[in-house]
Amino acid sequence: MPFCLILFISVFSPLLMVGQDSKSLLCPLVKIDVEQLSDLNIPRSGHQVFYAGGELMVAGGHTNGFVPTPTAEYYQDGKWHTMQMTYNHDFAISVVLKSGKVLLAGGLEQPTGIGQTFSAELYDPLTHTFRGFGNMQRKRAGASGLEIDSGQVVIAGNWYNDDGIELFQEKQSGMGDHSLRQSFTYIKDVAVQRSCPHIFRMEGNDVLIVGNCDTKGDTLLSTCAERLRGDSVHIPLFETWQPISPGDYNDVASFIGDETKNDYTYLLPVQDHTGQVAIARVCGTDINLLPTAYPVPMECMGKKICYSCIIADRQAGLAYLMGIDADYYTSPKIHHYILSIDYGHSSIDGGAPITLYYTDPLPVVPSCSHVLTSDGNLLMAGGMINASNFTPSKHVYLFHVGRKPLNNHASISRWLVPLLILTSLLLICAFIFFKNKKRHQTASIEPEVSDTAKALMERIDKVMEEQKLYQNSELKLQDVANALGTNRRFISESINSQVGCSFSQFVNTYRIEHAKQLLRKNAGQKIADVYYESGFANETTFFRTFKSVTGMTPKEWLNKS
Repeated sequence: MPFCLILFISVFSPLLMVGQDSKSLLCPLVKIDVEQLSDLNIPRSGHQVFYAGGELMVAGGHTNGFVPTPTAEYYQDGKWHTMQMTYNHDFAISVVLKSGKVLLAGGLEQPTGIGQTFSAELYDPLTHTFRGFGNMQRKRAGASGLEIDSGQVVIAGNWYNDDGIELFQEKQSGMGDHSLRQSFTYIKDVAVQRSCPHIFRMEGNDVLIVGNCDTKGDTLLSTCAERLRGDSVHIPLFETWQPISPGDYNDVASFIGDETKNDYTYLLPVQDHTGQVAIARVCGTDINLLPTAYPVPMECMGKKICYSCIIADRQAGLAYLMGIDADYYTSPKIHHYILSIDYGHSSIDGGAPITLYYTDPLPVVPSCSHVLTSDGNLLMAGGMINASNFTPSKHVYLFHVGRKPLNNHASISRWLVPLLILTSLLLICAFIFFKNKKRHQTASIEPEVSDTAKALMERIDKVMEEQKLYQNSELKLQDVANALGTNRRFISESINSQVGCSFSQFVNTYRIEHAKQLLRKNAGQKIADVYYESGFANETTFFRTFKSVTGMTPKEWLNKS
């Protein structure tokens, strides 16, 4: 390596690592400021947070003692103003319609989270009024809703009750006046019943419905996705990666497409069986991993991270994956995490740049989705104290991740510049000294393998063994990268530095070991079957590789075994 490059890395790598954590798998780590705004008038959990008519709103949920509250609040002039709703809507549906009104429907029927309700109402931000108008076709709590291009709202999901798909529609009454009539129409049952599902728009006024939480809150492992206009479909990615349940969340927030171009693309957090999280890009029934510059960090400063939903800022080309400490049930205060995903600058080789923001510990666990403010910051209103539904919070926090420069506590002090110059001179002297001392030495010192590289290599070995990727004769670096939610360069560098061989040599080692097992099991098996099942494209390559690895032909190896 050229001396100038060594010097640059030695001097400036500590600066590049300021604000980073070695266990975050190389992802930059930045501390951010959190601003506490005026408290809500009523402590809330299980409520809805949204913007309507340009005003920040909270609606429904339950208050102290896990008791539903039929109230809402809007934020104006630095204060929260309370309004009366028609019904209780705790753990309910909220959809901000293109008309500007807000549909609120369903929710838990009784205190302490029991039952479901039919009731629905509309909020008009122009008059700050709520109007109840009728019932859904099915009692629901823990459901999701999404408005499609036709103006209809697709509703799916349920909590401790049967799931199914229905549509809400608002249209002229047809009686010669200008009044509107609201109605719900039940469309069909679903193959897989879910709570809090993701609903993504598709072309042709269709939607895709996915999720990994059943109607009782248990983990659901399914490769099936529902459609509004068509049969359920199999999603190959879900064989390895399962969607993360969003809770109280509207998938409009994760939209990164362009309706004017019929581009209905969303981002979806997914998780494999090891607990590793990655980001998937959803476009219709085509769901694939979004390559990221680093694996999604699962720890920060020794704390494991639990991720939830994604909120996109299309103006900035950024998306934010929300997270908290995984031990939130037992800790009085927890760190909040925001993984910034620069999806607008994603590439096949480098992947989308990501940065993990973290906060000082806060006393509140979120119980519903954050919202994106007009200046690109994230806001959390209400939640749970001590992670308990019986002690909701009235605190409101603003996370400063917006489009302005962040106060990231990683700035370089003025006094550090002279120190860098002095450090550079010392490094030059040290380099010259050791170069002269070891000029005639030929032995090299092998660099220590980092914990990050070891962890990635363990994941590579695990996915090769469990999924038998080597049996694919056309296996490429990108295939392994996709399976692990990282990029090709990391895979290649990890194999090269720790195994000491190329990617193809590494894969062929697995193929030869598999071939040996087949030969041991049945010595009379056809060679064509052996090399095909082991992942080789042809017999010539199999024989050449087998001899290169073992020093013998398959027949010689069998005779010696």
